[in-house]
Amino acid sequence: MQTGDIVISRAGHDTDKYFVVTSTVSEEFVLIADGKLRTVERPKLKRIKHLRTVGQSDIARPTNANISKCIKQFNSDRRLYAEK
Repeated sequence: MQTGDIVISRAGHDTDKYFVVTSTVSEEFVLIADGKLRTVERPKLKRIKHLRTVGQSDIARPTNANISKCIKQFNSDRRLYAEK
């Protein structure tokens, strides 16, 4: 799992919510943010085994606005693809 990956939470109170990986802490843990509740300044520490990678963003330096926009764009693209 790399910085900029779009992930979905598979466990915890944030199950089925989308996040972007802001940094890797160790082989087992990453920091994730969604740009709204979990900001870049206050990311969530999450085990990699509780996340599933669903896409890759082109965010080089994550900011709250970039992360929020990226997740919103990913969801809209996914909905458009599902409607076809």
